[in-house]
Amino acid sequence: MKLWSIPYKLTKEIEVDETYVTHCRKGRKIEGHPGKKRGTPARKRGLSKEKICILTAVQRSGNCIARSFNVAKPRIDDVLQFSRCIEDKSYVWTDGLASYQKVLEEKRCENKILVSYKSYDSVNHLNNVNSFLSQIQAQYTCYKGISSKYINRYNALFTLQREYLGMDSQEMLRLIMKRLRKIHVYFYIRQIRKECLFPFAIV
Repeated sequence: MKLWSIPYKLTKEIEVDETYVTHCRKGRKIEGHPGKKRGTPARKRGLSKEKICILTAVQRSGNCIARSFNVAKPRIDDVLQFSRCIEDKSYVWTDGLASYQKVLEEKRCENKILVSYKSYDSVNHLNNVNSFLSQIQAQYTCYKGISSKYINRYNALFTLQREYLGMDSQEMLRLIMKRLRKIHVYFYIRQIRKECLFPFAIV
């Protein structure tokens, strides 16, 4: 299994959750497969192979990461890959998905399980990660679907948008330029669709 390049590690207090978007072949014509309008919902209810899973983690008062590995519910192997961005011995809040629990135990992370909003209080909640997931879903709706083969490039974009949210435009530009100076990749305009513009957006 090819390991993905993590941009940084989240530490201390971390909220982890996942969201799902409909698998989309936007921009591709497949023989024998009827086309459909952008934004068309999945044919099957609930979680199925028509849904792409986006795993997300948000460090309280810190950075966030979003990554897709699979369809339907995340498997242990997917969570294990994703957990490389989480520092050992961190305190992690999750929704109780079994795949998270086993991996977090191996990383010696304390895991607080929150099964519903009724168990939330001023300290124990998933409000930060839920806010991030709402941002992703809003963007996905705005784009009327995203070609699934590019989903991790968009995940990188969603991450950057949250990092720079509320920043002054000049400050944002300085941070982006600082980040770009660390990437020694040169390309022509016609190559933009093929190049990986972010070091952690490997498809």
